[in-house]
Amino acid sequence: MAAVRLYKRNETFVEKYYKKPMEHEAKSIVAGPSFIQFLNKQFRIQIAAGDIIQFESANVGKYFMFSISGTWDEIIKLQ
Repeated sequence: MAAVRLYKRNETFVEKYYKKPMEHEAKSIVAGPSFIQFLNKQFRIQIAAGDIIQFESANVGKYFMFSISGTWDEIIKLQ
């Protein structure tokens, strides 16, 4: 089973930049025009610019940050 994690940006920036992630299990995901509405409904929270979503399946994870323009930008780990 795959996991979808949402990291909400911390509004106060006092201790940590992101709050503890919220997680849901998923069998499949189709990203389309209504993807944001799907995430809002799944997590029962409003997705905003700066929030990070993680897709993880079989120990492989991908991270994406929601931008102010409404796009998802992939975060790539540099070595």
